[in-house]
Amino acid sequence: MFQISTRRAFTLVSLVALAFLFVSVAPAAAKKGKSTSNQAKWVKFDAAASTVTVKITKNGRGPNKRLVHKGKEVTFNVIPTGSILKRTSVAINGVKGELTDIKPGKQVLIYWVKDPHKDGELFARKIDVVYSDSELDKRYGSEDARK
Repeated sequence: MFQISTRRAFTLVSLVALAFLFVSVAPAAAKKGKSTSNQAKWVKFDAAASTVTVKITKNGRGPNKRLVHKGKEVTFNVIPTGSILKRTSVAINGVKGELTDIKPGKQVLIYWVKDPHKDGELFARKIDVVYSDSELDKRYGSEDARK
């Protein structure tokens, strides 16, 4: 008769549980996918349609970089409110902001994926507003003045 020690039984059960957990969670993680990032100029936010439009200023980095091109206006679906896990997050100079806080012509970094709910469309996960040197000087004083 074959006997298993308590320690070995616990280890075996733990390994089986971890394998089951990995198999059940892996498909959900794979669906989310990696974001592609682009530098762009802000054009507008359409609250009624839950979209933002930007003009791409630099070719992107990431798995879908060939879907958008420099010089083109691109529209992204957004979720302006709700859980941080589902909505489009906005950071203005590293501080939480809202889509309505971004003014036309601002330089932004937009992180996006193919929209999982609408075929052929794009979804903006995160938008970072980038301050220019002159805006930073105006806000915090010039580097020479701080010395």
